[in-house]
Amino acid sequence: MPQTIDGILKEGSVLKGVNSALSAALVERGRTIILEEGQSLFLEGDEAGGFYIVKSGGLKATRQSPEGGEQLLAVFSPGDSIGEMGMFDDERRSATIVALRTSSLLHWSKSAFFRFADENGELYRHLLGVMARRLREANDALAARDFLPLAGQLARVMLRLGEGFGVGMPDGSTRISHKLTQSELAAMIGASRENVSRVINDWKRKGLVAHESGYYHLIDTETLQGMSDG
Repeated sequence: MPQTIDGILKEGSVLKGVNSALSAALVERGRTIILEEGQSLFLEGDEAGGFYIVKSGGLKATRQSPEGGEQLLAVFSPGDSIGEMGMFDDERRSATIVALRTSSLLHWSKSAFFRFADENGELYRHLLGVMARRLREANDALAARDFLPLAGQLARVMLRLGEGFGVGMPDGSTRISHKLTQSELAAMIGASRENVSRVINDWKRKGLVAHESGYYHLIDTETLQGMSDG
């Protein structure tokens, strides 16, 4: 039976919704690559030569802050797509992508992808729909930053991390299996570390989250979901 990528794609992934036959044909033209923990997929400023879908493992996107430090932008888990915006413009990579653990990705070069798309116009129509949705989601995210309180923004990020990197624990909590600093969490929502620290300490007192050996545990996801929904 032809391999497809239907089973791993997440909502928002650039190929989510492509029909199975087209998906299988596209997979045949992709190339699987393996990254070891700490290995870079590409660096900020590199030329964009294609895009990727995460099959297993986890990766992070970072860039250099004006002060010279590392700013965490996002994390990627199986089903996420990486670097697809670089397929449609001539801009260089806007972030550095590094494997958080051994990771497997499916890769298409820009030339191979567009050669296939030229032969299958349905794919172009699909991509136009994806870009339209992303523009709408970007507008919604800007509105959420304006109207959703800091606790709600942080809850949304923590829940997303739990979905991508969560491990169920015997006590019913979900451990985010990637160590995160409060500075990294703050960078992901554009807040100060001090404000994020106050929210997290409040959550700890209320029993919503715990922090053990560098890992965050989500204890009361229902309450956190309510915060993220506004």
